[in-house]
Amino acid sequence: MKKYIIANWKSNKNISEVIYWLNNFPNNEDSRRALVNLEVILAPPYPFLTLAKEIIEERQLPIKLAVQDLSAFGPGPYTGEVSGLNLQDLHVEYVILGHSERRRFLNESSQLVADKIAEALSWKIKPILCLDKPYFEEQGRFLSDDAASKCFIAYEPVAAIGSGLTEEPGNLLAVRKALTPLYDCKTLIYGGSVNADNVASFLKVCDGVLVGTASPNLTDFTDLLFAASLGLTN
Repeated sequence: MKKYIIANWKSNKNISEVIYWLNNFPNNEDSRRALVNLEVILAPPYPFLTLAKEIIEERQLPIKLAVQDLSAFGPGPYTGEVSGLNLQDLHVEYVILGHSERRRFLNESSQLVADKIAEALSWKIKPILCLDKPYFEEQGRFLSDDAASKCFIAYEPVAAIGSGLTEEPGNLLAVRKALTPLYDCKTLIYGGSVNADNVASFLKVCDGVLVGTASPNLTDFTDLLFAASLGLTN
């Protein structure tokens, strides 16, 4: 089974930087063979989705597209929102929802996150639900069992995000045990200061990683990918 490597660019990059990153993503035969056991998912800012789709298709890159958020309201008179309808034909397969930065800076409630999950599922977009321990039970109360079971769960302890302070990989076994009765947790993703030095240890105990700081820089991200692949074969 493949491991998921999710690159969250957040509000970074301009057009020329996106073009450079995607045009230089390793794509020769040796690289493809080395990364065959990884599912690489890229979440760029909204303005770059069309460009990313075009380069991914042109270069036949082994990259799936995600968005960093989705409107809870669907298509309609909601200025500034992006609905599932807007994403049709862009081959967006995943959406990151409930990220701690949106909960903190944009005051997103667990009810709003649940509404976004329902909307994503209605458009057949896979939710990557971000949770820290304080939200394990609270968020679960707002989700149907069916919706919860269809999410990837990204455990991201707030103290670890961008700080260089990671969770102990061994602790993720207890995290999965705590999450399973609430979300039927089949796919556990870890997020929080993941880099080339520690990615292999996390992939030994979970199903993938959510990469923030190490993803916009192509060299850092490529090093992480090859470290992840090497760790899975050793």
